[in-house]
Amino acid sequence: MRNFIAAILLATVASAAGAEPRPRQIQMMCGSFQDVEATMEKYGEQMVIATQAPNELTVNILYVNFETETSSWFIHDIRTDEYCMAGVGKAVYIPEDSKLNKGTGVGLTASY
Repeated sequence: MRNFIAAILLATVASAAGAEPRPRQIQMMCGSFQDVEATMEKYGEQMVIATQAPNELTVNILYVNFETETSSWFIHDIRTDEYCMAGVGKAVYIPEDSKLNKGTGVGLTASY
């Protein structure tokens, strides 16, 4: 039985690896930059990374509170100037070989 389940999982992973991305409609919490800043201040999270997507129409922003190890991920749609929460997390982990641990100016020196 265990081998049968493993075979099904392997087949699922293999078929998913070749799958094309597809658009989906999902509900997200969105607001202004002031809304985001107020909410993040409430939870003690500070912006640690912001990256512009290759399409240059969105910016990905990560907020983290290293004391509580919580994080929030936002996407800023430049066209609409809307900030949408894409995810939240607990137990922030930065791999030891990450550039964030190698003095890139972010100020992180240890894995969490």
